Amino acid sequence: MFEQALNGMKDGVLMVDSTETIIFANRALSAILSLSQAELIGKRPLEAIRLIELAELIAEVRSTGSAASREMKVVYPQEKTLLGSANLIKTDNGPGVAVIVQDISEIKKLENLRQEFVANVSHELKTPLTAIKSYAETLIHGAIDDPINNRPFLEKIEKNAKSLAALIDDTLEISRLESRRGVAPFAPVHLSDEIEQALETLAPRIKEKELEIIKAGEPESCTVSGEAEHIYRALLNLLDNAVKYSPAGGRIELACAQTDRELRLSVKDHGPGIPAEHQPRLFERFYRVDKARSRELGGTGLGLSIVKHIMEIHGGRVELKSTAGQGAEFTLIFPR
Repeated sequence: MFEQALNGMKDGVLMVDSTETIIFANRALSAILSLSQAELIGKRPLEAIRLIELAELIAEVRSTGSAASREMKVVYPQEKTLLGSANLIKTDNGPGVAVIVQDISEIKKLENLRQEFVANVSHELKTPLTAIKSYAETLIHGAIDDPINNRPFLEKIEKNAKSLAALIDDTLEISRLESRRGVAPFAPVHLSDEIEQALETLAPRIKEKELEIIKAGEPESCTVSGEAEHIYRALLNLLDNAVKYSPAGGRIELACAQTDRELRLSVKDHGPGIPAEHQPRLFERFYRVDKARSRELGGTGLGLSIVKHIMEIHGGRVELKSTAGQGAEFTLIFPR
């Protein structure tokens, strides 16, 4: 009964006796270490598992007589981070040690992502804040009375303040999407309505650059189940990028295609395109192909990550096709 209970645990359990011989290993431990129970039982921990941190943990508990824990790294056959918690136990031939082994790889991954996110946000916030501080100090120390520079400096402060506000808004949006807060119940969404709303929002810039908008595939007949505001946001982000990177007088193509299994809504521009080496990381938070140009155009580095999160919430995905110098095509793919 006791052995059945241990084999039913999701955490790994390892027991060694007074001779440092493994006398028990449950199924979860075998799965975590990719070793069969036959490869474990009857052997010394270091011989069977070849994990120096585990051997040191067992030795520490024996020498101190107190419970201890330690993180351990496994690199083969798959890289994992494990947490071992050990304590003394009684065995048939003297004092032994029991170790509970947890696979905390996902937890560590999330911790690293959070730390990286905080570091990136801090860096991104610092850039506009430093500019605002610099221009404000210059104005305070006399430039406010300089008719040549005072207005340009104030305009630069305003521009950086807008960048700061956009970055904060996008950061909060990422947080909401990751926690699924504020996601309304799904309902039928007519993509033609969201397309028109996004084009209306971007109309001044489209007109300024004299861009031609081409629609194909009868988008007015395309309907998906989802949250209208988020789908609008995803489409707006893609169209915003297309407008930013399209040459003056160029064209942007919108197309909707449906099958029994999925609906595909694509946004294609004819701008500089995205080099192949950048494409795998393009949907990462704060990743930019050209950091200087992206900031100059008002990008926060979070737009495509927001699109990715929105599509995941809708059970779909976003795909990219692009060749450097030949534009980019982003496609929102919704399940039917």
